Amino acid sequence: MEYNLLEENWIPVLYADGQCERVGIRRALIEAGKIRQIAASNPMDRVAILRFLLAVLYWCKGNPPSSEDAVIENSFPVEWFTKLDKNKECFNLLGEGKRFYQDVTARRSRAATDLLQEIPTGNNFWHFRHSTDEQNGLCLSCCAMGLLRLPLFSVSGLPDLKSGINGTPPIYILPLGNSLLETLYANWVSWEDLGTPAWVQPNTRPEADKSVPLLVGLTVLARQVWLHAPEGPDACIGCGAEKLEIIRTCMYQTAGKLESGLWNDPHVIYLNAETRKALKAKDLTAAGRFRMDRPWPELLSGIAESAKPRPDHRPTRRPPTFCAHHVGIAESAKPSPGHRPTSLFVVGFATDQAKNIDVWERTINAPRTESVQETQSQIQRWSAECRKLEARVGRSKAMGAAILSAIRPAVEHRVSANAASLVANGAAAWQQATSEYAQLMSVIAKSLSPGTTTAAVQRRKRIADALPDMRPKADSTKKAATAKNIRANKGRKQ
Repeated sequence: MEYNLLEENWIPVLYADGQCERVGIRRALIEAGKIRQIAASNPMDRVAILRFLLAVLYWCKGNPPSSEDAVIENSFPVEWFTKLDKNKECFNLLGEGKRFYQDVTARRSRAATDLLQEIPTGNNFWHFRHSTDEQNGLCLSCCAMGLLRLPLFSVSGLPDLKSGINGTPPIYILPLGNSLLETLYANWVSWEDLGTPAWVQPNTRPEADKSVPLLVGLTVLARQVWLHAPEGPDACIGCGAEKLEIIRTCMYQTAGKLESGLWNDPHVIYLNAETRKALKAKDLTAAGRFRMDRPWPELLSGIAESAKPRPDHRPTRRPPTFCAHHVGIAESAKPSPGHRPTSLFVVGFATDQAKNIDVWERTINAPRTESVQETQSQIQRWSAECRKLEARVGRSKAMGAAILSAIRPAVEHRVSANAASLVANGAAAWQQATSEYAQLMSVIAKSLSPGTTTAAVQRRKRIADALPDMRPKADSTKKAATAKNIRANKGRKQ
């Protein structure tokens, strides 16, 4: 059975006219100006497909045109992709010869559902999706999308599985435009060393003590996979489509240790330039105090750092620490005004070694103002003010922390949803963020002080009024001085 990813319709897309279809690689690139976005339901697939199409664009055309006159407005030229026709065999999903993202030397037989993290395998809990290894299977398009996830979301675990080149999957941030063409263009910047992608050389590995070429880092495979022959027709456990050829088993084993400290992923925020520590999603199942699923203060701080105007926006030999020209907020960092990103697509994958816990997404409007330089100090102040509430709410700090843990996730969720406004509008937006506490604090006040006595009413009001103080420092200082004078006057009267 033949199934070539260049021509088969397997990538779900949403066109600007509202039509939802599946297309092949060639059509997705040629019609990128008409396509609004990748329409996969799982955010992992949307990130994986976008990065894959970006890698194909680099492979076919190389670095973007250096002149603004060469900017493509409506579609990529067809002649850019003649390389696809010359290497068509690299994109065969099945067959005896060369296969896409597969290695015939793989020897460990596993269920094909191992390719999709949301489908339970082995002794994992079934939750709301029931699946039986080697009885349920995946259609060919789901298998292709599962292969695309391997460079991004592979984790370590038993018996000898190793993580991908980024280690524990970090939080990925991709700039988005108003069309697939604009999205690809926003991510398409000059890179010194492109290298060879894994669909040409599936056994490509990063070289020790050498910087990792772009196409190697984007496509290096953390697993050796060889799909077995399809059977059917049957229903796909992945997408739910019925009467399709499905694959129930495959060869699936680790590709060895790939994690590299010399790889600068263009869609990752590194918190430390020396240790290459990347921002990662939190594990909600970890013991201890309830954690937020997304570390939004650090995320927002990293985005703000990337948004700071740079003195020189010419292509660099290596991407900067925060890969600012990929995150793409500074307006002058883009090759054309028509292809600046309108938003940032953020995807976090929470894991604990081999346990796939959760995946979440967030879309943030891309800020375009220099006020982002104040964002880091505002974030630090917000965190400090929120910690002060613990002592003001409960009879002890420990009690206050326990009480606020019941409402803080909901508050932080609503505040982080306005992340772009916090970056762009400064103090006014942060003052508005404090109002998210007001309604819930009044509920806590009624719970902690339900009585009708004067003391109970006063304590209830004191708790309800305990909000983070994010006003400009001059106003805060003035209020503190006024309160001090009032206390002093009361003392004199007594």
